[in-house]
Amino acid sequence: MRALLFLIALLGGCNLPNLDVEPRLVPGTGETEFVPLTSDVDDLVMTPGVQGGIHVWGAARVTGIDWREITMTWRLLDDNGVEVIESTSIRQQLQLCTQNTEGCEPGMGEIVSVTVVLDDPAGVRGDELTMEVFASDEAGREATATSRIRPVIEAIVE
Repeated sequence: MRALLFLIALLGGCNLPNLDVEPRLVPGTGETEFVPLTSDVDDLVMTPGVQGGIHVWGAARVTGIDWREITMTWRLLDDNGVEVIESTSIRQQLQLCTQNTEGCEPGMGEIVSVTVVLDDPAGVRGDELTMEVFASDEAGREATATSRIRPVIEAIVE
């Protein structure tokens, strides 16, 4: 009986955040699945939203942070470090990163489909910007990551 309870507890722990590592955040993009941002400048397609605004898709993976209740903030900064949009913040539970997906680690949390709204899309289209993502949990664990992006209009294929 003890062995069975131990096995149930062990298996149940597979879906918990890994808090035994240094907090780390992997920035990404993606509407339906996580796409990591590279070390170069990534083109992010500006997408019309249902309420008439324009946004790019934000995504992130975190480890070493309790992603069951996490606050995350996305900011876009110009080359002078000035915000070009109002920051996008969310507070929620992330999903467990699927282990058969490249880049996932045991106990890593993931979020996709975060709408990072562009207040003035014409003013930043084609500009190289820094996307900064910050994550923190209630225990004070936190991580920040930055990537270079370029908001672009999707080419029309004929």
